[in-house]
Amino acid sequence: MSAHERLVALRRSIALTVALRVLLVGFAAGIAAAALARVAGAGAWSAVMALVAFVAVSALSASTLRSIRSLSRVALWVEERTPSLRYALVTVADGVQSPALEVQALGTPWWTEAQRTLARSLMAPAAAAVVVSALALWLPSFVQARTGEMAGSSATNAREAARVTDVLAVIHTTITPPAYANRPATTAVDPTNIEALVGSAIVLSGNGEASRLTATADSAGRSVAQRGAGWSLSLPMPARPALVRLHSDAGRDRLIVLAPVIDAAPAVTLLLPARDTILRRATGTLGLRAQLRDDIGLRDADFELVVSSGSGENFTFRTAVVARTQLLGRAESLLEGRLSLDSLKLEPGDILQLRAVARDANNVTGPGVGSSETRSIRVARVDEYDSVAVDAAPPPEAEGQVLSQRMLLDLTLALVKRQSSLARPVLVGEAQRIADDQRKLRKRVGDVVFQRMGGEPLAEEGSDAPAPGKLTPEEVLKRADAVTNTAGNVMDVEGDETPILAINKPLLEAFNAMWDAGRALEVGEPARAVAPMRIALAAIQRARTAERIYLRGRPSTVIVDIATARLAGKDKGVSSISAPRVPLDPAVRRRSATFERVSALMARDPDAAADSLLLMRVDALGDAPQLAAALDDAARALRKHDNAAIPLAWMRVRRSLGGASEQRAGITPWLGAP
Repeated sequence: MSAHERLVALRRSIALTVALRVLLVGFAAGIAAAALARVAGAGAWSAVMALVAFVAVSALSASTLRSIRSLSRVALWVEERTPSLRYALVTVADGVQSPALEVQALGTPWWTEAQRTLARSLMAPAAAAVVVSALALWLPSFVQARTGEMAGSSATNAREAARVTDVLAVIHTTITPPAYANRPATTAVDPTNIEALVGSAIVLSGNGEASRLTATADSAGRSVAQRGAGWSLSLPMPARPALVRLHSDAGRDRLIVLAPVIDAAPAVTLLLPARDTILRRATGTLGLRAQLRDDIGLRDADFELVVSSGSGENFTFRTAVVARTQLLGRAESLLEGRLSLDSLKLEPGDILQLRAVARDANNVTGPGVGSSETRSIRVARVDEYDSVAVDAAPPPEAEGQVLSQRMLLDLTLALVKRQSSLARPVLVGEAQRIADDQRKLRKRVGDVVFQRMGGEPLAEEGSDAPAPGKLTPEEVLKRADAVTNTAGNVMDVEGDETPILAINKPLLEAFNAMWDAGRALEVGEPARAVAPMRIALAAIQRARTAERIYLRGRPSTVIVDIATARLAGKDKGVSSISAPRVPLDPAVRRRSATFERVSALMARDPDAAADSLLLMRVDALGDAPQLAAALDDAARALRKHDNAAIPLAWMRVRRSLGGASEQRAGITPWLGAP
């Protein structure tokens, strides 16, 4: 059978199917009209109403028969359901004949799927006709028997239904993120935990009267509004974990944990220039490149430049911004630009400092600002050149310290100028960020002082040791004596000052001045930090200009005769000493005791046990996120009475209470019994 013949046969099938649908729909409409007429007491008019409904509905439905007279319309109907035909069937319907076209039109068995579609289209009208016929037989007698009874008890039933309805039976949640996140709203049913960005709009709703419900969020009352036939509670996502408690007049409570998601600041990595450098002449073009990432979306980014000129106490600064780019909410991007060094007109001794800065679109708690590390490019002075042959090396540590201290002083002066226009919380936040950088630089200066004496670096950051304050010369000598046992001998020299103090005196002065500057910045008083920051900068400058000794060439390599040195030591072996057990953290001990009480309560009152787990989750969200996640899973399992998931969730909570598992190197995993 050719494609044209199959298309003509399909048109006949469609016409027959449409006719059957018209009859079924008209029959259902006529029966429904007759039943309604009998209920209304129309009597003999019910048959007339049924006939009118049948004719009217059939006439409206029969209008589709005219659209199938065109064979092209039928072909298009098939093409919509079988795109692989590529309009071959429409071309055949237009009268075009070609063997290749015939093969393409019959390559897919479209007629089988078309017949199935037609058969399925009859199911709904047939079911409607059956249902309407059954209702027509049952409705009149039911209405006659129940009309009086329903009229007398409808008001009573409505009041009883309203009384017994549990307003906390089902809780619906709608979470709308802030507009800057560009994320769709989400919904949930009966949540135990809501995780959303800070500032998201949260709407809790349910069935029943709002007057029968009270709500609190962290012990603060919240108003519950009436929305149609149900209640509604609206609240924003706070910046800290909170607990929402819903209490009904029937004595039932529901607890929901609000777990805020903090919008992280952008992460910026400076790719070019790759390192600090010194130039003989500042000419040419410098390539700039930085990698930008954000958890939600970036707003804009640029490269910030600071050019410092001068020497001693006389310095001038110039700032500029290049390659500013609008990122339009992208989560990841590459910032590139080119900087003409000729346009900066750098003179010998000038220092160019640059970094990449990115900002996100957070207008609720931000915007978040992320910056890369700072690169320094210095133009060499004429008096720096000499004939000593030394290996090429990056700028010394003192060079990096003076550059960093100069930038911190510049940032502090800029903050002092803007102090009158900033709110107190914003001023304190920006001052504390500068204080963090000042503390890091102070640690580096202290490391230089004590490493010169062979000691260990200061334990000021990244450890549990307390941060040292100011250091006196006596404390410096005491540390030198502790690590070298020679400080006492060094002091027995002629002069007013020992060599060890003479070497470290400028850096020690900078170390103590940075302490005063950091304390002033921590309490939000940048004006009081300017003077000690300048003292620290001058002290580091003096350390830079100290006498330098250059070695001619590389030091010789020390060769050890291993055969002679082996087993020549005087130390005697000692037995190993067991490491003491770390005392249990008080917070972990308290949570473990609470969890044991919850385990005992689980058998008697699972709902109360689930509420106790949610209270533990609020406490653990700040410092134990793994434990908080395990507690949420356990509370969900208890609420659903899932006996298969409860043991597994309980085991996860116990493991999380004991801390993260450790994996030791050299121990292969167990692969099962042989």
